[in-house]
Amino acid sequence: MKIYDLALLNLILLVIPLMIYLLYTAYNNILDKKENNLIFNICLFSECYLIIKYGISLYKNIPLFIINIPLLIAYYKNKKSLIIYISIICIYYYFNYYSIHLSFIIFEYLLYFFLFIIDKKLLTTLFPTIKCLSIILLSKSLSLEIISGGIILFLLSSLTIYLLEKGEEKLDFNYNYQKIKKESKIKKSLFQITHEIKNPIAVCKGYLDMYDPNNPEKIKKNIPVIKEEIERTLILLEDFLEMNTQKINKEILDINFLLEEVTNNMKMLFKNQNIKLESNIPEDEVYINADYNRLTQVFINIFKNSIEALEDKNNKKIMVMVDKKEDIIQIKIIDNGIGIPKNIIEKIKEPFYTTKQKGTGLGVSLSNEIIKAHGGTINYESKENDYTAVTVKLPLEKAI
Repeated sequence: MKIYDLALLNLILLVIPLMIYLLYTAYNNILDKKENNLIFNICLFSECYLIIKYGISLYKNIPLFIINIPLLIAYYKNKKSLIIYISIICIYYYFNYYSIHLSFIIFEYLLYFFLFIIDKKLLTTLFPTIKCLSIILLSKSLSLEIISGGIILFLLSSLTIYLLEKGEEKLDFNYNYQKIKKESKIKKSLFQITHEIKNPIAVCKGYLDMYDPNNPEKIKKNIPVIKEEIERTLILLEDFLEMNTQKINKEILDINFLLEEVTNNMKMLFKNQNIKLESNIPEDEVYINADYNRLTQVFINIFKNSIEALEDKNNKKIMVMVDKKEDIIQIKIIDNGIGIPKNIIEKIKEPFYTTKQKGTGLGVSLSNEIIKAHGGTINYESKENDYTAVTVKLPLEKAI
């Protein structure tokens, strides 16, 4: 088999599990379900198995370089538990291949983890070089095949991560587009409901204006009509309330991971609007007891409002600042948009209060209700033609 045939075969073994993961993510997006990390873990372990079982080294007497690519993907996705397990698989593989120097191999993979802690990009850059040096030291020989193997490792890992990144980016963009489209339909429904409620109330008012206490026959005729119109209005309101009932399903989750997911999902929109995103979301895991989908809804709504506020501005910028305190985590999202007048910001949390021509006034109100249901607060601070800052405070999960 020629080298490029072997490289293509190995690439297929790498890509197939990732394609299954992307298909699963697309299916979840269609059903508006939260992504299950277990599926990603299974796909990555499957990738390791396929490489070990069916992967072929490009050169004789040289071990598989691509066994490390699932590990690089785990580093790319910040999956610390996966990093540990796949590192153990790689250590076991290379120890079985050389049957010596276990401590040296363990040290090598600890070095990768250390580089990851310092800088993820630095790890991706140095990984192939360190792996080549490791193979040279373990095999006690320097050859062109080892160097070319390192180059191919770099190319295949870069291509695999690029395909994963672009696949997730396209899925996220489509998901956000569908979500915005869905919200547009909801707004249209709200206007229709308002129109439907306005009509029976107008009918009731008309009959009451014609009310004559000295004409019993007219009263007897008009009362059933008024009653029927009121009942129709109540049915409409009940349907509206049923549609908008906020159900909170809490679970322990990493708020930093949620914020990272939301900002990644919005990156395509920011890029299309020429908005610069500055984010200081820490990589540390910070746990809260919350509803993943509802909080995602809140932060997407905040970002959407920021995007709208930046439409007519130059040097568009959105900043995300995260600050962990004793018992709360504070998330501040700041844009340099048109700002909000003081008289409006005082009423911004009121239902149906809006200055937008086609707004419903429910977005901020619903976000406020969701955050309150989590035991947190959401506050707005703004200066006209300068900035708007939205601060969300949520209680941390208490350690047992």
